Amino acid sequence: MKTVITALCLLISPLTLAADYQHALSAGIGWGVTEASSDKDIDTDDVQTHYDIAYRYQFNPEWGVELGYMEQDVFLTDIITINNQLKDVYSFRVAALYALPLSQRNRLVFKLGANQYNLKFIDTNNDDQRHKKDGVGLLAGLGWRFEFSSGLEMSVNYAFQTMDLLDTHTTTINLGYRF
Repeated sequence: MKTVITALCLLISPLTLAADYQHALSAGIGWGVTEASSDKDIDTDDVQTHYDIAYRYQFNPEWGVELGYMEQDVFLTDIITINNQLKDVYSFRVAALYALPLSQRNRLVFKLGANQYNLKFIDTNNDDQRHKKDGVGLLAGLGWRFEFSSGLEMSVNYAFQTMDLLDTHTTTINLGYRF
């Protein structure tokens, strides 16, 4: 019996036992800009607001993985600009995380991953035809996270996402809970 218990203990990764809180859920709001890719003929330079929800799994206090969803809305630009072509941007992401400890509760967070996106836009150069474009792009991010002893956390994150027609730069303020 001892050998079975010893074998099971060896099979369980020590990485999964190292974190106090292995799971986290967060929600955030933010703002950003979208920029047209240099070789594209569509005007997608817009200011946008967005909301973001995410789930994070920590292998240990430093390394983790994040799954998230972001919906970007360009309604501010629609108010100011008459010929705004971009309408909505939706993206799902998966990213590897590294949290560099700055102190016991402060972390500098690096993200690198991929996003699956869906763009909706109007081609004003072609009789206002509506188009949808989806695909996969890269995601890179940098942020700061403060972890409260109660399990709550607060963070500010910058993310850069590449998409076929445009690139987005977003800043998000998140509130989360670790469990």
